[in-house]
Amino acid sequence: GDTMRPLIVGGGPAGAAAAITLADRGVPSTVLERRPADRTPGSVCGGLLTPRASEALAGLGVDARDLGPAVDTIELVAGPRRRRINWPTTSEYPAVIASRERLERELLARATLLGAEVRHGFEALDPIIERGFVRGVRGLHDGADTTIDTDLLLIADGANSTFGRALGTSRRLDWPTISSLRAMVPATGSVDAVAEFHLDLERGPGDGLPGFGWVFPTGDTMLNVGVQIASTARDAAAVNLHQLLEGLIDRVAPNHGITGDPSSLTEAAEGARTPVGDSIVPVAGPNFLVAGDAAGQASPLTGAGVESALLSGIEAGEVLTAATRTTAATLQDFVPRIRRLHGSHHKVARQIVRATGRPLGARLLARASTSGWGAETVVRYALAEFRASGGAAEAIDAIANVLVRFAPEA
Repeated sequence: GDTMRPLIVGGGPAGAAAAITLADRGVPSTVLERRPADRTPGSVCGGLLTPRASEALAGLGVDARDLGPAVDTIELVAGPRRRRINWPTTSEYPAVIASRERLERELLARATLLGAEVRHGFEALDPIIERGFVRGVRGLHDGADTTIDTDLLLIADGANSTFGRALGTSRRLDWPTISSLRAMVPATGSVDAVAEFHLDLERGPGDGLPGFGWVFPTGDTMLNVGVQIASTARDAAAVNLHQLLEGLIDRVAPNHGITGDPSSLTEAAEGARTPVGDSIVPVAGPNFLVAGDAAGQASPLTGAGVESALLSGIEAGEVLTAATRTTAATLQDFVPRIRRLHGSHHKVARQIVRATGRPLGARLLARASTSGWGAETVVRYALAEFRASGGAAEAIDAIANVLVRFAPEA
């Protein structure tokens, strides 16, 4: 029956990647996307697509280079120390700064082209549950009460997954989350293809924070400037992100030709709080899956959510395809597949984020990252870009993987 047609709540990177993957395998799905099709760009803010995210997009039929400027250099900054390195990657795909809105539009257009149905302006309110199984979704479509029946559901409604919570998912409260704040800032300086990371965020002199600031080019006269910190910071809730962001804009202004008062430049800043490191459980239920930020699948070190959303969406699409041909029991395969994707890296990353929550740890990481040997190692580790040839990052990872077996759940 048509109820075996997968229903996807959320048309962001994870939901769209799943819809494309399903369609590629001959399975039509329905995507419920809250925002209207003709919406004015809401989230102007771009994000960094890692080479792995670009590669995943290519597999889905979307060329990352069409989404924004490619970035081939990373500059790491800590105090007076600066270090430039080439983007450490094993892939021929570029890192790209992409507007989130354009990324989502391209992915949904691709899903539609392949035969998925995208219902814009559909706000999914709650699941219809019978004896633990999802039987449908109740919601508002352009303001009218609507019910859609389904026997297979993917929840991909983002970081504040209200829908997931209604089905009993919960965040492990002692695991890290990441809080970020970003703004689009006009700049007159020459904008080169460099992603700048500031590793010396401080609350006060010598009081280092677990997190970083960034400055990304967007392909025109705007820069994407942001800060993020992990909840492992001492008194994390008391950290004023607006103040940190204003301080960062102030510091980078001379280099980038930013004029204007930092506090007015950050008035329209967008904030987010993202669960990370696979902190949300369960991600597979009797006949539903949870993917992307709704499942807390972003990296604890970088908070890079798009890469893991795309990869987990693709996995979800493959598992849902199998379920349409067998039974919903097949959905349980999703859990080991997600773990294989990045599980042990996330576990170690959670430990690192814990360690850098203490000022000494934060200072050491900032120093190592800007030293000659340390920069590439730290970045490659953070991005899980391990080369087959071996090297310091691989050695760290190998040691870390052994430690993980004995480490407490962090």
